Amino acid sequence: MKTIQRRKVLGSALCLLAGTTANLSWAQSEAWPSKPIQLIVGFPPGGPNDLVARALALRLSEQLKQQVVVENRAGANGNIAAAAVARAAPDGQTFLYNSSALALSSVLYTKNQIDPRKDLLPVNGTAALPLVLIVEASFPASNFREWAAQVRANPGKFNYGSPGAGNLAHVAVAMILQANGLDAVHAPYKGSSEALQGLIGGSTQFQLDSINSPLALIKSGRIKPLFVTSSQRSPVLPEVQTLVEGGSSPIDAAAWQGVMAPAKTPLNIVQRMATEITKAMSTPEMKSALAAQGAYSIATTPERYNTFFLEEIDRYKKTVDALGLKLD
Repeated sequence: MKTIQRRKVLGSALCLLAGTTANLSWAQSEAWPSKPIQLIVGFPPGGPNDLVARALALRLSEQLKQQVVVENRAGANGNIAAAAVARAAPDGQTFLYNSSALALSSVLYTKNQIDPRKDLLPVNGTAALPLVLIVEASFPASNFREWAAQVRANPGKFNYGSPGAGNLAHVAVAMILQANGLDAVHAPYKGSSEALQGLIGGSTQFQLDSINSPLALIKSGRIKPLFVTSSQRSPVLPEVQTLVEGGSSPIDAAAWQGVMAPAKTPLNIVQRMATEITKAMSTPEMKSALAAQGAYSIATTPERYNTFFLEEIDRYKKTVDALGLKLD
C-alpha cells in the first residue's frame, strides 16, 4: 500500500512539474545531458529487446545531441541489469531498457535483489510485440491444433526453450499448456538467440519468442511459425493463425518493453527523457523499424507507464499464483 501511495505521489509530482516548477525544470533539463548516456539491456545482443533498444538509441542520440550507448548485461532474466541500474548514480546518465520480465520477476522470484516499485522510476513505455510459437522446420504440425495433438500424444517428452526462467516466453507457454491440458518440459537458456540455437539444433522442440527475434529464421525457412498470441494476426506473418483461431482460449501474453531510471533521478530529467522517447518512437524511421519487426509503439508518459507497470505486476501475480510457479 505504501508503494502504491508513493507511486501516486510520483504521478502527482510529475503532473505539477509542468506548472509550478516549469521554468526551473526547463533550465535544468537544458543542461542535460552533458555526456553520453548508458542504456542498459538485460539480455544478450540480437534478442527482441536489444533490437528495439538499438533502434531507439540511434534516434535518441540524434535528438539529444549526445551518444546513447547500449550496453548488454545479460543474466538472471534481466535482473542483473535491473539491479545495476537501481544502484547507479541517479544523475540521468544511466537508464534501464526493460522488458515485461521486470514486472514478472518481482512476483515470480522468491529472492529479488531489488524491488522495481521502490528502486526504479518508470520513464516511458517503448514497444510491444506479440509472441509467436515456433518449431524446427520438420516438426509435424502447421498450426495450433496439430501442435497440441503432437504434445498431447507425447506427454512430458517435448522440451520447450525460453530466453530464461521466469521470462514471459516461459510463463506464457506454461499458461497455454495448462489451459489445454498439455505437458512439456521447460529448458531455460541465456537469452533468445541461444534458445533459438537450441531449437535449431534439436535440443528443444518448440518455443515462444517475441516475433521480431526469430523473424529472419522464419523467412529463411529454417524454423516454422505455428501461431501468434495476439488477438489479430501479425502484419509480418499474415498467414500465421492466432492462438484463438487455432482453437485455444485466449492468452494475454504480449511482450512489452520500456525504459526505467534509478529511483532518485530528478523528475525533470525523467520527464525530458520520456518526452524524447515519445518523439523518437513517432518518427517515420522508428515506425518503419518497428513495423519491420512486427512491433508497435506504446510510448505515453511517465505517469501512464507507471500505472501500466503496476497493473502488469498485479496481473502477473494472479497468473503466477494460478500456475503455482515460484523461482529462487
